[in-house]
Amino acid sequence: MTKLRLVKTESAQLILTDPPYGIGYESQKGVRIANDERPFIWWMHDAYRICKPGGGILCFTRWDIQEVFKIALESAGFVIRSQVVWDKGGNGMGDCKRQFSPRHELIWWATKGRFAFPGKRPLSVLHVPKPPSHNRKHPTEKPVELMRQLIEATTRSGDLVIDPFTGAGASGVAATLTGRRFFGVEINGKYARISRQRIAEARGNKRC
Repeated sequence: MTKLRLVKTESAQLILTDPPYGIGYESQKGVRIANDERPFIWWMHDAYRICKPGGGILCFTRWDIQEVFKIALESAGFVIRSQVVWDKGGNGMGDCKRQFSPRHELIWWATKGRFAFPGKRPLSVLHVPKPPSHNRKHPTEKPVELMRQLIEATTRSGDLVIDPFTGAGASGVAATLTGRRFFGVEINGKYARISRQRIAEARGNKRC
C-alpha cells in the first residue's frame, strides 16, 4: 500500500473500502482476487493516520473473518461503533448441503475521535441489490447505490473519501455523484483503468 503512505495525514473524512477477505475467492469465471490468501489487514494503520479526527472507516467483511478485521481496526486505533448489514437481495455461493444460502455481507463502522452523523441516524441494514453478474466490471463489485448511501450517511459535500481497494470504482463513482472528493488505490491495472473511466463519466453526468 505504498501510495496510501503518500496521502496527507488527517486528510480524509471517510475511508470506505472492500479489502481482500483472505478466503481465496475465485469467481465462476475463474478470476481471483490479489492478496486474498489471508485477511489483508496491513493497511489499517495507514488508514487511521490519514483519517481526520471526527472521521471514520467503513470496511466490508464477512461472517467468518469479521473478528480478525475488528481486532485489526481496533489495534490501528479506531473505535468500533456499529456493524452494518448489506442485504444483497439474492442467494450467494457456498456449500449447498451444509450452509444456509448467504444473501448478506457485513461492514464494520468505526471512528477516530468524536464523530457525529451529519444527518439523520442511518439504519444498520441496507437493502440494495447486488450488480447482476453479466454487468459486473469486477468479480466482487459493490453497487454504486450502496456506496452512495454509506457516503451520504457519514460525510458532507466536499469531504474527501478514500478507498485503498478501489476495484472497478463504485466508491469513486458514488463519491463523485454526491459531491465528495475522492482518492482511490487499485493494484490491478485493468480495474484501475475501468475505475478512472467510470469516475470520469460520473463527473460528466454530474455536470449535466
